[in-house]
Amino acid sequence: MFKIGALALAVLIQGASGSATARALANGSNGAHPPLSLSDLERALTINDRYRGLTVNVPEGPFWLNGANAFVYCRTTHGEQQFMRVDAATGLKRAAFDQARLAAALNEASHKSYQAGDLPFERFELTEDGRRLDFLIEQVRWSCDVARYACTSAKLTAPDFQLSHHYTPPAENNPDQRSVSPDGKWIVYVKNYNVFLGSKDGLQDVALSRDGSEGNYYVFSTLSWSPDSRHLAAYRVRPGFKRELHYLDSSTDQLQREYSTMVYPKPGDVLPLPQPVLFEIASQRQVAIDDALFSKPFELSPLRWWADGRGFTFEYNQRGHQVYRLVEVDAASARARSLIEETSTTFVDYQPLVMDQEGTGKIFRYDVDDGKEIIWASERDGHEHLYLFDGRTGALKNQITFGEWVVRAVNHVDPVKRQIWFEASGRNPGEDPYFVHAYRIGFDGEGLTELTPEPANHHVEFSPDGRYMSISGHSSICRPA
Repeated sequence: MFKIGALALAVLIQGASGSATARALANGSNGAHPPLSLSDLERALTINDRYRGLTVNVPEGPFWLNGANAFVYCRTTHGEQQFMRVDAATGLKRAAFDQARLAAALNEASHKSYQAGDLPFERFELTEDGRRLDFLIEQVRWSCDVARYACTSAKLTAPDFQLSHHYTPPAENNPDQRSVSPDGKWIVYVKNYNVFLGSKDGLQDVALSRDGSEGNYYVFSTLSWSPDSRHLAAYRVRPGFKRELHYLDSSTDQLQREYSTMVYPKPGDVLPLPQPVLFEIASQRQVAIDDALFSKPFELSPLRWWADGRGFTFEYNQRGHQVYRLVEVDAASARARSLIEETSTTFVDYQPLVMDQEGTGKIFRYDVDDGKEIIWASERDGHEHLYLFDGRTGALKNQITFGEWVVRAVNHVDPVKRQIWFEASGRNPGEDPYFVHAYRIGFDGEGLTELTPEPANHHVEFSPDGRYMSISGHSSICRPA
């Protein structure tokens, strides 16, 4: 809070230098306080960093390691931070790794000067054999061998498929970039903006499509094989108008003005148009898909095949955000149908429902038994709740959670026990409605159990296998964490 306030004050003073507003802010509204100096502002901006080092044994939120029934948390210790690892079964606590050796290895590889007690990452992933740590520093992914403490890096690449109003994958015509079918018999690639199919033995090489062009091309990263290798799906993309909004940084210590740019389409601008396309491998032909259910996309999600190869799905976010639809395309007939649909006269919040309460949305989907059932989050009754749909017919089987309260995140789904562990707010009368609590419930909506009855806010994380739960941030205004 102090940091944001001081930064805003600094920007205002710099941006209004010489004005009455600047003088009033610097001198105080009634002139009784001495003028603020640059050192005052710098001290305010660094207050968090300076005071953080004075605490001892203050833990931060834990996170679970994949492939191990253990979680890690970071604690303060005499001005430094230490990663601690806890075995869930035994309760044994120890240092997660040798931070001094890791810092040395990281400095050697990055040519930086990181300190062992102030490593530049907050979370990491552990490989299944426990020999490597993977973490991010800015836009670089680092991987460190914790047996011999050697680190390597690789820059992050764009996601396999990301298409929205502000990003369109570029056209790629690289015959050497190939995707092999699951049965290993076929390869596909993009050349001259079209999809080509070749046999692994090199005896066949044919064009599956002929409608690709420079202005409406197939994107290699969207090529998606059916698990049975009988079909291929892909997106053909027509780029939209890239309207850019330019910013001038009014507060900079550079002599030359600094600028930034963002893509910001206006109403009526042409957006990128992704078009799903289906190919039949045996007949080596393209099959048309009627786009009536997804003709005005703001965004389309990546294509996702059912494990039995009967079809694929994608999620359609209509421009204007008043329709959000789960679309299924049947592989045999190429017929598209709406499995689940959300509509609103105002706005469907299309961001994913996640545990980050500052950046969460409302969309959640979990496919049960290869889509025989689908768990879906919706605000259709006025509150964010979970629903169970028949994945074959699209019919609603039952509402799982209900009432004048909201689901805030889904932590774990057990398809065998048919139970869901989730977080919610506003269920307890007389309590702060923003407090987050953990619950468990059955797919049928029965057996709702509160796991954190204390009247406080909770941060909950589950182990990857769902056997263990860690709780941190148990706090309220009267009882800080």
